[in-house]
Amino acid sequence: MWLRDMISSLLRRWYVIAALLLLTVGLCLVVKQSFPSTYRAHASLVLMPPTSTVGPEGNPFLFLTGMGQILDILAVEVSTADTAPPFGQLYPGMSFVTEPDRGSSGSIIRVTVEGDDPSQVIPALEDVVALVPKTLTAMQDEQRVPTPSRVGLMTLVMDETPTEDAKSKSLSVATAAAGGFALSILLTGFIDGRMLARDERRGAPVKDGSASDLRTLRRARNHKHVDAAVPGPGTRTPPAIPPVEDRLTVDAKG
Repeated sequence: MWLRDMISSLLRRWYVIAALLLLTVGLCLVVKQSFPSTYRAHASLVLMPPTSTVGPEGNPFLFLTGMGQILDILAVEVSTADTAPPFGQLYPGMSFVTEPDRGSSGSIIRVTVEGDDPSQVIPALEDVVALVPKTLTAMQDEQRVPTPSRVGLMTLVMDETPTEDAKSKSLSVATAAAGGFALSILLTGFIDGRMLARDERRGAPVKDGSASDLRTLRRARNHKHVDAAVPGPGTRTPPAIPPVEDRLTVDAKG
């Protein structure tokens, strides 16, 4: 019943729902322009074991495990406050994250740079990637680690072009569209109800079969019945017919 009345309201006030849907489209465009796109680029570097562990003729890729502690410390050191301010000054509005790649069995550090300027993402990523081995060297210099025992770094992959992350923008636009559509339907039903109530007070029923219109028609019909039952001014009232007993008494006396 409610669904049928709502559909009737939308059909009856199609111009209202059309105007509200146009406003919803405009709202979606404003939301889309208000949320700038975010661009990201990634790079991965792997810790290489020291030559003292591998040996002169050993394969370093067979000794990539067991350096998880060094990896965690390196990821924290690259992201310290001493590194963040210079990066923010060189690349305003951009940020970077260095973290261990937990999805890999090797000691791999993952670097992610993101920002709203696609032309600056790759240069920023290159600077952060160059900063990682410098930070590792400074850490080992501070501990006076001998050269044969030093851990090295090798770049595995690095993006050449940034990728756009439109997930947050798409979610915001979809939320605005869903909210605007629902509000348009509810507001159209409210406006239609107010207009029907106004027409009912004026005694102007609308021929669409709705419940309020049927109530108006019944009220008008009952009003006509009442008017027909009550005699108006100037109407002659027929003489009353006496009861049968009274007529028999009169005949007997005559």
